[in-house]
Amino acid sequence: MSHSLEPKPVSSFFYCGKSTDISPIGQFHHPEFVLIGDRVTIKDDYCIQSTLQDSLPVPKIIIGDDCRCEQGLTLQALNRIEIKPRVTIGSNVSISDARHEYRQVGLPVLAQGWMDSTGEVIIGEGTQIGDGTVIAGNIRIGKHCVIQPGSVVEQDLPDYCVAGGSPAQILQQETAKLQPRTAGLSSGTPESTPLLSICIPTYNRAIYLDLCLSCIFSQLQNDSRVEVIVCDNASTDATPQVIARYASRYPSLKSFRNSTNIGGDRNIYLVAQLARGKFIKWQGDDDYFVEDSIPSLLDVIHDHMQCGIIYLNVHNHDGQVYTAEGAPAYLRTSGIMCTFISGIILRREDFEQIEKPFRYIDLSLNQAYMQYEILTRNPSFCVVNRRMFNFSGNPPSGYNLGEVVFRSYQTILHHFIGKGLSEVDVQQEKLAALYNYILPWYTGIMRDHAPVFTDDFEDLFREFYGEESYFEDVLLRIASIKALAQS
Repeated sequence: MSHSLEPKPVSSFFYCGKSTDISPIGQFHHPEFVLIGDRVTIKDDYCIQSTLQDSLPVPKIIIGDDCRCEQGLTLQALNRIEIKPRVTIGSNVSISDARHEYRQVGLPVLAQGWMDSTGEVIIGEGTQIGDGTVIAGNIRIGKHCVIQPGSVVEQDLPDYCVAGGSPAQILQQETAKLQPRTAGLSSGTPESTPLLSICIPTYNRAIYLDLCLSCIFSQLQNDSRVEVIVCDNASTDATPQVIARYASRYPSLKSFRNSTNIGGDRNIYLVAQLARGKFIKWQGDDDYFVEDSIPSLLDVIHDHMQCGIIYLNVHNHDGQVYTAEGAPAYLRTSGIMCTFISGIILRREDFEQIEKPFRYIDLSLNQAYMQYEILTRNPSFCVVNRRMFNFSGNPPSGYNLGEVVFRSYQTILHHFIGKGLSEVDVQQEKLAALYNYILPWYTGIMRDHAPVFTDDFEDLFREFYGEESYFEDVLLRIASIKALAQS
């Protein structure tokens, strides 16, 4: 790995990729929130600044692989600036995800704060930004655009357009040519965008992670269609050594290590945010792909590129693969198993459009919320009824069962009433989840004395099911399960 920066600044980045060429003549403010990909060039006199307005330990400035930034680049992020791979940025370009307030006469602009502090700037793959361009505010620029020199971009721009002026206007737009089905499948070049990112959040499970990675790479070797990303949540066991061993053999493995444990849900989100594949697949570190399952899964993805979600139904092995549409159909198909991260594949294009990805980050089921958010924009999903995994048999641990399956799940479903789901949809799922999953889970946890908090399970059941016609019968069943476990 080669860098032109001194060792100390390089090590302070969130991540700095291979073969970067970053001039030492420039300034980084809070580089721990800056992620720089492979083969990135940044020339002299840059100022790249991440402003600390929250404590979430995720990258706020992301510069993708093979980007080239000329002299005088300014990046200022309150929330997030993401520059996709192969973007070319001319000299003296300024990019900010917020605009300064300026309307208080007599008060310096820099002392007036921000007009909008919730925006993001996303610049699409392959775009060219001309010299002296200013991009400010909540802006999304499509892929393969050309921004003429001296432009001021104040609104979103679509894919494949030429824009210029102050404010920038669309001067020309082309319809993207359809890519052949085999495009990018086996080129093996470092510039090709992977089809799939397998994203593994992990913490103190070195033994299980070792087997997980072995099952993946025994099927992939160095298949350029897939990248594997491991995000280590500050493990204290041999996890770093396991990751290093695989990374030395497989260039498609990228790893990130949090300086402190940020919590499971935040790590689940972070590892997905780091992905650059067209589809994102979460993978539990103790779930193991069965033989030949990954190549067949890649075929499914190729045939369903329009779907926002690909759901792996691990409880149905009839081999069917089919598509459906809408949140009600997805709820009937997946139910509470949409919380099983290894069964979920998301199209990155849709994942990145989620406006508030942290809305339920503290409820232990944020991944369910993100799926239904995607369905509000792209209702098409694919279901794969195949046996995909072997499981380690790890006992559940470290959470409050009732809080998760009652409060968290119901809260998220109710959020989407009127946004794709109806009251009837949620009521039907409430009953189905209870009998098909929640009671069996509770039975197993109590029987095996798993380290899961269940002391308030009955109280939470009363709170969320107390008015249901079947409440008394189920309450008796819960009491019976509890008594049997204590006998």
